[in-house]
Amino acid sequence: MNKKIYKSMMRNKLDYKNVEGYILDTQQISCIENNSMNTLVIAGAGTGKTTTIIGKIKWILAKWKAENISKPPPQILVVSFTHASRNELEERILAEILCDDSIFKIYHSKDFLEVETFHSLALKIVKTTKHDSRLEESGFESFLKLSYSNLSEEKINDIDHLYSLMRNYQVNFAEISEGIQKRFRHFWQEEDLKQNLAQLEELENLVSQYEGYLKKNHSIDFAGLLEEAINYTDPIYAYDYVIIDEYQDISPLEYLLIKRLREIRCFKLFCVGDDWQTIYQFAGSEISLILNFEKCWGETHVFKIERTYRFPEKLAELSGSFIMQNTAQLMKQIRGKRLDEDDQIVEINGPSERTNLNALYYFLLNLPEHVKIFLIGRYNFDIRKISHCEYLTFTKHEDKLQIIMRERPDLEISFLSAHKSKGLQADYVFIINCRDATLGFPSRVEEDELAGLVRELAIIKLSNNKDTGGRFQFLRDFLRRRKLSDSDFAFSEERRLFYVAMTRARKKVLFLTVKDKESPFILELRENSDLKTYFLD
Repeated sequence: MNKKIYKSMMRNKLDYKNVEGYILDTQQISCIENNSMNTLVIAGAGTGKTTTIIGKIKWILAKWKAENISKPPPQILVVSFTHASRNELEERILAEILCDDSIFKIYHSKDFLEVETFHSLALKIVKTTKHDSRLEESGFESFLKLSYSNLSEEKINDIDHLYSLMRNYQVNFAEISEGIQKRFRHFWQEEDLKQNLAQLEELENLVSQYEGYLKKNHSIDFAGLLEEAINYTDPIYAYDYVIIDEYQDISPLEYLLIKRLREIRCFKLFCVGDDWQTIYQFAGSEISLILNFEKCWGETHVFKIERTYRFPEKLAELSGSFIMQNTAQLMKQIRGKRLDEDDQIVEINGPSERTNLNALYYFLLNLPEHVKIFLIGRYNFDIRKISHCEYLTFTKHEDKLQIIMRERPDLEISFLSAHKSKGLQADYVFIINCRDATLGFPSRVEEDELAGLVRELAIIKLSNNKDTGGRFQFLRDFLRRRKLSDSDFAFSEERRLFYVAMTRARKKVLFLTVKDKESPFILELRENSDLKTYFLD
C-alpha cells in the first residue's frame, strides 16, 4: 500500500486502529493490515476476536475510501455460528462504521455488508427451491413417533432412553447437522469396525424412512440445507471479502459451502479462531480444518493474538500450560493482564458436596458488591448439585439459569453448562462437579451407552450423497480412512472444554472438589504453585 493511500486512510473517520474506544495492539493491527488471499488469525480466549473482526471491516472500508470512493464498495460477507453471535456482530459492526458519513449514505442503498450464520446463509442461497420448511428438533421427534409402529418394544425403549440421554448431554438435533459420530470414539475403533458396519446395515431402513418423511413434508434438515446450498449456489453470491468468526467450529459441509462461494469469485478470506476452544466436535465441527488450514485453502498468512484482556497473568499461564498438554494443536503463548488480587486460582476441597456448598455460601457472601458470577457445570443437569441450597433461588432466563442469593441480591449469579459458557465472561467463576466420575469433569461416558439412536442420527446427518446407498458407502469409506489423531491423547476435547470453563473468569476461578474423588484435571493443576487449595474438614 502506498503512503498516499495510507495517509488518506488515517485522515478519515474509519480509524481501524481504534475500535469501540480501544486502541488495538500491534498483533491485532498486523493481521488487520494484511491483505493476502488467505489469513488465519489464531486468537486466544479474551484476546478481542470480535474487536479484531470489526477493525478488519473498518480497514477494508477505509482502504476503499482512500483508493477510489467512486467505485462500488467491496462486497463483504461475515459469517458466525449462532444467531446470538451474529446479532451481536452486526450490531457492533454497524455502530462503528455508520459514524462515517459516506458509509452511512451508501449503507441503505447498496448491500455491501452481510452478516450471516451458516444456517441463514444456506437458507438464503436455496430460497428459490421448492422446500418450504425446515426440519426442526420437534420435526425429528415427530418422525420418531411415527416410526414407533415399525419398531419392537425393546427398540422403542432404547429410543426413549437415548433421546433423554442426548438432551442431558446438550445434544440438540438442530446442532448435530453432520458429524455427531465424532463424539463417540468407541464406535470407530478398528477392532469394532466389522461389527459396527454390520449394525449400520440394520439402520438403513430408518434412514430411508427419514428421507421419505422429509420428502413427504417438503422439509429439509440443516445438513440437507447445506448440501443444497453447495449444489445451487447462484452467481449473485459473489463477495470480495469473506470473514469467518470462530473458525475452529466449522464443519466439513460448512467448509465446502465457503469453497463453493470462492469458485464464484476468488474473494479474500479472513478467519479468526482458536483451536484450544474446539468443543463442538460432537455437533460436527472438525478440528483438522483449522489445524490444516493451509492445506485446505492454499498459501496462508498466519497471525497470533496472544494478549488477553479478560483474565490475569497467573490464570493465563496455568490454563495455557494445562491446554498445551494436548498433542494436536497450534502453539501460542497467552499473556494475561496484571491483577493484584490474591489467590486468583482456588480449589475448595471438602469431605462432601454438602461441605463444599457451605463453603460456596461463605465465598459468595464475602464477594465485592455488584459482581458477576458463573456457576459452571459439565452438564446441564449438574444444577441438581446446588438446586437444594436454601440460600439460593432459581429462575430461568433465556439460556442461563439466573440465581438470587437472599443475603446478597446485588450479586448477578448464573448457572450454565461448560458448553453454554463459551464466549461469555464473569468476574468470578465457580466450576462445580470437578469429580473423577463417569459423569464428572472430564466426562467418562462410554460411547456405547449412546449407541443406537446416535448411530442412526450419525448416518442420517453425515453424508453429502443423495441416495441411501451413497450415504452408507460414504460412511464406510470415512470409517476406514479415519485416523485417531485427536483422540490419541486421553480427554483431548474434555481438556479443551475445561480450558474454556476456567478462562471465563475475569478475576478469579474456583474449583469445587471432593476429597479422594478429585478430577484428574484438578490433580494435574495441583502441580502448579499458582493453584491455592483449601482443604476443609
